[in-house]
Amino acid sequence: MRYALLSTTIALVTTLAPAHAATLTWQNLRQGDTGRDVTTLQYLLREAGQTVDVDGIFGSGTNTAVRTFQAARGLTVDGIVGGNTWEALIKPVRQGDNNNAVRALQDQLRNGYGYTSVTVDGAFGPATNTAVRDFQTKRGLGVDGIVGLNTWQELVTGASTAPSGTTASLAGQILNSSRITLGTTSSTTNGSPKQNMTDAAAGRLVTRGCDSNVNCGLQVALKRSMLEGVLSIANAGNTFFITSVAGGKHSTNSDHYAGLAIDIGIWNGVSLSTPNSAHTAARNACIAAGSDPSQTFNAYNDSSGGHNNHVHCAWN
Repeated sequence: MRYALLSTTIALVTTLAPAHAATLTWQNLRQGDTGRDVTTLQYLLREAGQTVDVDGIFGSGTNTAVRTFQAARGLTVDGIVGGNTWEALIKPVRQGDNNNAVRALQDQLRNGYGYTSVTVDGAFGPATNTAVRDFQTKRGLGVDGIVGLNTWQELVTGASTAPSGTTASLAGQILNSSRITLGTTSSTTNGSPKQNMTDAAAGRLVTRGCDSNVNCGLQVALKRSMLEGVLSIANAGNTFFITSVAGGKHSTNSDHYAGLAIDIGIWNGVSLSTPNSAHTAARNACIAAGSDPSQTFNAYNDSSGGHNNHVHCAWN
């Protein structure tokens, strides 16, 4: 009788236990999110047999694919990609593999961590192997070239760490970043992006541009949220040219004059002088780095045409 009761208890516990329990800490993703980790999610969903666009935007199509995957794996069907869903999606890869999981890995290495020798082609060759081993070394992981659960978790969560330091040191990091080019001229006689950032790095207020002569020459502190956002965009593997920070001619109440905004004129080598797909990519990257979507403009969400030749990103 006691053995029968024990067997029944074990069976009940097994039935009630979740199909999978996450063992590591992961960043939750849900509909409305954008960025590198969403791209990773979309590649892994494809590898799991789901039909989904790989665009870095967690829209309705990705939400449907996530829910379908969760249902198939016996997970809670809520459309939220937390630890259990991540760990069910993760597929270990190593040299010689060729699939969408490798593409997810390569996209993280190249565009999230700056391993430009890696091509996002799905083929785990020598260049990808070298980059993986270097990444594992720098992150204190076991260096075996195999991308298992721990390496995947470090790839997905590692780039999301916010830059740290004083506002002056953040401005200094921007000045020294090889991925960020700061314009040296301005449409006003003061306030070039390079000079703005140089002043901020020295702990000084920066000189504004002007809306009219009466507003010229006022000073403002560059805000931490904007500086962190700019560095986060670069840390995600992007290169860009900043045409305006606090200088230039903008409306009187512009976020530029509050030290909260930048204008981007070139995105990953593509000029934004005319409307093109880089406009969308740059705007999405700014939003992923914390800019206010309602104050982040490009050629496609500003009907006035005022942002046809650049992308404006503003933080709160």
